[in-house]
Amino acid sequence: MTVRRILSLIIILSICFLLAYGCSFFDDIIDSLSPGGSSTDKNPGGKDKNKEDAISDEELFDTIIDEIFADWVSADTLTMNFFLADPDSMGIDRPEPGYGSIMTPQQFAEERNETAELKQQLARLDYNALREDQKVTYDILDRILDLSEILEMEDDFLYYSGYIRPLNGIQVQLPILLAEYNFYTADDIELYLLLLEDTIRYFSDIIDFERERAQRGFFMSEANADKVIEQIESFLLSREDNLLIVIFNDRIDKYEGLTEQQREEFKERNRVLVLENVLVAYDNLLAAMFSLRGVGANPGGYAALPRGDEFAYATLCLRAGTDRSVSEIENLIEMWRITTLENVRRILRSDSALNRKYLTHTTGQIATKTPEEFLLLLRDTMMHDFPAVEPIEHVIMEVHDSLSDFTAPAFFLVPAVDVYDNNVIYINHSSIEDNLTLLTALAHEGYPGHMYQMVHLRQQSPHPIRIMLSNMGYTEGWAMYVELLSYQYAGLDPLEVELLCELRLYFLLLQSHADIGVNLLGWDRDDVAALLFMDLGTTDDTTIDNFYNAVTGVPVNTIIYTLGFIELYLLQAEYENVLQGDASTLGFHTFFLDFGPAPYSIMRRALYL
Repeated sequence: MTVRRILSLIIILSICFLLAYGCSFFDDIIDSLSPGGSSTDKNPGGKDKNKEDAISDEELFDTIIDEIFADWVSADTLTMNFFLADPDSMGIDRPEPGYGSIMTPQQFAEERNETAELKQQLARLDYNALREDQKVTYDILDRILDLSEILEMEDDFLYYSGYIRPLNGIQVQLPILLAEYNFYTADDIELYLLLLEDTIRYFSDIIDFERERAQRGFFMSEANADKVIEQIESFLLSREDNLLIVIFNDRIDKYEGLTEQQREEFKERNRVLVLENVLVAYDNLLAAMFSLRGVGANPGGYAALPRGDEFAYATLCLRAGTDRSVSEIENLIEMWRITTLENVRRILRSDSALNRKYLTHTTGQIATKTPEEFLLLLRDTMMHDFPAVEPIEHVIMEVHDSLSDFTAPAFFLVPAVDVYDNNVIYINHSSIEDNLTLLTALAHEGYPGHMYQMVHLRQQSPHPIRIMLSNMGYTEGWAMYVELLSYQYAGLDPLEVELLCELRLYFLLLQSHADIGVNLLGWDRDDVAALLFMDLGTTDDTTIDNFYNAVTGVPVNTIIYTLGFIELYLLQAEYENVLQGDASTLGFHTFFLDFGPAPYSIMRRALYL
């Protein structure tokens, strides 16, 4: 099974974001890769193979998923470097240095055939002969293949999502990924430099892809193109002092075992490659964006495209790990939005002093601490309600100035599958308004959020394919859940904590309602304006445009965070109902984390086994 748009998958799995609101909206990346759906037809015993075969179905399934993982992780240099520290120990060959290929219509057609072939392979297995852990992986993979058939059924679907997106497209993510490229050995330094040589070719292929999108009428709106242009121009302001030169030089100085001559040679090669390849690739992309601005633009969301609502719904099910219908999802979001807004108003009416603090923007004031001090506070405070993990090695980095205006307030880089002591949390101080925001951002990204959840998963020693088949509904649902819990750790008055949590959740729900409205239900800008007027009484064009551009620029994204959180919340309620007096907060957290990333329907079934 090959995997399309490999680099998009790298980003979706390598960088976990804090979603923020205000005048700007920072959205995660569209996962243009995979497929997903719900599976009901398992072959309970009718194997299409002789029972005398030497290899058992259990062994055959392990072979299948080993091959899928090896094929995926060896697709390009970045994927390999970020997800495997030692591929040789797993018998996996390294790819030729490069970013891999951009999906073509021919490759897209080939993927349809591979999806069908893999479905047939799974159907020939005796499901009941598999181990319990294999059955979970089977169910996840089978569901992905079902949804894959939907996402691959129209040729145009290939071009519904692009590589260039406002706020978090490849133009923003690539510098971060390159800056964090792992130098496990000196050979990795050489591979990194060879990778940089491929940047002009890679961006040229992306430009061709985006031109084809524009020709078909699927390109981004002028407003979103302008945001991308701003991002590229900001990155290009730094040349000789570009972050890819400054950070590389620092890392080479600290790398042990190199001679002084080797250090200088590596630095000079990198400098030339950044200036004459990477930055030239960005120059070319900038020129292409100017030429494509307004050409073949889709001013709306997915639902404005032919069968776009089907594409959006399959994408939502895949990424959120939900199997609810569109109407059920909309009703859930609307009910939660209305109830949460009512809670905010109730709290403000009930306490005049708190209302004054809210009106004067003085809520949530807590003592100043460094990011590391806040992270240690969270680690120590959470221990009572969360399962223990081995000590976690981590570093906290600051987003480079050239990326700060267009990067999320915080994000976490996922470590390699075979090591989990290389955890990096980035903080964007230009987007962190106060100490409470810093605390809750670190809860989302660090303890007990993404970093803690990922390390816990690694320490369960799952098959690495479980990491590959992760979904954002699980990971971001968990991160939003613990972020809201972290307000309780700030030492604020309980009513103020409740208000701040409800406000945080409300704005997530509000944008999510716009997201599902525009991308699944066919809303236009006027419908978004009506929603904002109904809830907030605003007719401000800038606010309306920000909401609308956010959900058209990165479609079906905010809803993933919200729906992931709601599904987790409902799963917890069901857990407590099933276990009755034996239920506990620690017990639920342990169940959720031990199970690992999976669609919520599969986790829900496990409650009754």
